Amino acid sequence: MHSIMIICPDNSPLKESEKWLSRYGFQVNTSNTLEQANRYYELSEFHLLLIDQEAINHLAESNIELPSMPHRIVLDAKASLSTGVSSMAQGALYYLPLPTDSETLLKHVVNALEQNKQPAQPSKQTTHVLFANTAEEAKEESIALGSAGSGIIGRCPPMQELFSDMYKIAGTHVTVLIRGESGTGKELVAKALHNLSQRHNHPIISVNCAAIPENLIESELFGHEKGAFTGANSSHDGLIFAADKGTLFLDEIGELPLEAQARLLRVLQEGEIRKVGATQSTKVNIRLITATHRNLIEMVKQGLFREDLYYRLYVMELLLPPLRDRDDDISMLAQILLEKACLKHNKPIYKYNQAFDKAIRAHNWPGNVRELENAIERAVILSPPERVEAANLKLADQQKQSSTTNISRLTEHDLMAGTTLDDYFKHFVLTHQHKMTETQLAHSLGISRKSLWERRQKLAIPKKVTN
Repeated sequence: MHSIMIICPDNSPLKESEKWLSRYGFQVNTSNTLEQANRYYELSEFHLLLIDQEAINHLAESNIELPSMPHRIVLDAKASLSTGVSSMAQGALYYLPLPTDSETLLKHVVNALEQNKQPAQPSKQTTHVLFANTAEEAKEESIALGSAGSGIIGRCPPMQELFSDMYKIAGTHVTVLIRGESGTGKELVAKALHNLSQRHNHPIISVNCAAIPENLIESELFGHEKGAFTGANSSHDGLIFAADKGTLFLDEIGELPLEAQARLLRVLQEGEIRKVGATQSTKVNIRLITATHRNLIEMVKQGLFREDLYYRLYVMELLLPPLRDRDDDISMLAQILLEKACLKHNKPIYKYNQAFDKAIRAHNWPGNVRELENAIERAVILSPPERVEAANLKLADQQKQSSTTNISRLTEHDLMAGTTLDDYFKHFVLTHQHKMTETQLAHSLGISRKSLWERRQKLAIPKKVTN
């Protein structure tokens, strides 16, 4: 039985997780403060800690040093990028907002426990690679890319070619551009490159450029001085500085505004950053990995992306194949994801049957591995105890046909009744976001994901909780 320690004040939303975690079979203990937990328990004996950021803040206010703790998840009622980066740098496995729904938290708890299955026998990747001087040495001593333990699974020729290139690139400090469709696992590749590199003892900071408002992205990336703009009540170092000596992964680099592109170019050329509102620069040593699903050359031609930055980024390129081109990898991935979903939802491990595999192999998977994982999770939740059923995958092509009919009906009825385009947009998103990805929503509406995000902000449309 896995033991979990929850550390939070009595009024914290995290307190509610004690009962339902116990119902799932976990042994749960609680403490109101870190001092109390450290006084009455041996924290190293717990498999996982769930801790409210408020408890950590209390330590800092009391000038008490943060004790050595086992694997932990930090949850924060006032979540921010800077606090999240700090938490991850101090060893937290995940940083989540509060309140967080039970399904999301359970998924992260299960993932964290899977990483801590054998605490007495750390994986070769976390021990031997520590002393590897080259990518080839790392290759020999670490878990092989493509195996289940490596985090990136694949045996097909395109994936083997990818792994071969990754081993060659990992030991260098060159900038890497990862291209591939949404959902193909670009962030997993970036993390694998970092873990195989000589920088693996330092942080990898992952940033989704499309998820940060345009007016805040320079401040978040490069930092700002106190008083640099309205609301800048204190100095902020920024995410690039947080990645010093480690790796900075910029996902959706094509969404970076032109002014921020110019600042990033200076980081690559001069190895220094200058905060917003600062007069002095600070030296940084980062390895930059970027990713995009967009055609950057076409964006350069359209004046949307700096040509000089493009050639700085395009030193080495890794191309991720879409799932539909990965042959038998699809079935192998599906079997692994099926077992993972069964464990997550406390169900007996379903047998991977022929009808289920046939349905999976017949689908085109425009959302790639992410879509596959979501579909299998749906099937596990909806299927009877004795058998996982292919119909419960509820694949997007079936849903698309249904939603197209609904859109047509909604257009004819609501627009005749005087519904504005904003009303229609809000209604469509709220109606379909529980069964469609952000990419599918944007495609159905004929807009980009960035435009979808901006419209959400403008119309105050809450986003579904994702993992």
